[in-house]
Amino acid sequence: MKDPLPVKDHAARLVRFQRIEIDVTRLVLSGIALALPVAIGAATGHLADGLTAVMGALLISAAGHEGGWRARFVDVGASAAIGALVVWLGALVGRHGTLASGWIVLVAFGAALVGGIGTLEARIAANSVVFTIIGAHLGIGPESPGHILLYVVLGMAVAAALTLGTHALSRALSPLWRNELEGPPGPKWPFRRSVQKWRAGLRTWHGWQYAVRLVTSMAVAEVVSHFRPGAHTYWIALTVSLVVLRDEAASPIRAVERGLGTTIGVLVGGGLIGVLPTWGIVVLIGAIGAVRPYLKLANYTAYAAVMTPLITMLNELGHDISWAVLRERVLDTLIGCAIGLCVGYVPWRMWSSRQH
Repeated sequence: MKDPLPVKDHAARLVRFQRIEIDVTRLVLSGIALALPVAIGAATGHLADGLTAVMGALLISAAGHEGGWRARFVDVGASAAIGALVVWLGALVGRHGTLASGWIVLVAFGAALVGGIGTLEARIAANSVVFTIIGAHLGIGPESPGHILLYVVLGMAVAAALTLGTHALSRALSPLWRNELEGPPGPKWPFRRSVQKWRAGLRTWHGWQYAVRLVTSMAVAEVVSHFRPGAHTYWIALTVSLVVLRDEAASPIRAVERGLGTTIGVLVGGGLIGVLPTWGIVVLIGAIGAVRPYLKLANYTAYAAVMTPLITMLNELGHDISWAVLRERVLDTLIGCAIGLCVGYVPWRMWSSRQH
């Protein structure tokens, strides 16, 4: 287990931006993929459907950007198929209270286990938990699970077409295009070897520890959500899924980053949401969509600060977004951060220290 960093290093991390190579094309595509469904929905009078499609675009936003064609198609296809399934199943159980909570906890446990296979599996598993929670929240609304699934799939199709289409265009304009078609499709994932290593790890406590940490934290989050009044308490479980990390030593700073970023996002974004017209919010969603891939790697506090108004707009656009709703978002985030620390980190750190 990694030793914790000094407090001053953690504080510096909150404001320091990592040096990340910027892929301008990817940033532009990410912005278009989020803004386009909202713009079409607003123009056709189906804004809610456009917002649901944005969720689909978000779901596969990180897929299909690396490797040759085979790698990209596998990445996009697996992310889309599993993502659509978990959103649909989440929407099916969303209206059923305790059943929905049990399903979220079960998905979190399974995803935490399967995510230990490799990097691709870990990303898809993490998305599965997040979008199971979002799907359950969408399922409470007036639309049927099939309707929700349809527009999520349409959003994924738009994002995938933009990503893969741009890659095809860039290769077509490159003199290396013919060589790429004739050469190897890209790096192969050592899936069989990774599965063998993962199965061996499940014979030890270490192989199960993350799943147990996440599922206990998620169970507490769901219990708290049932006793806490409000229509958006799903944000508690959502926060837990984001701050209880596989890397146990990184969980405390992630909780601080998430809490601080959400607070900043509410203070800044709340004012903007209240004064911008619909077209202005469409532009804002596109701008956030464009910078979010960079911020996620460069500075997680800033990433959380822009994601809070984005998710709020996706859930509340078309309704009056009051400061009460935004304050509720901050409080639920802080509750989720506290659960992540007190259930998913501190007891395990204390137990580990006693073992040594």
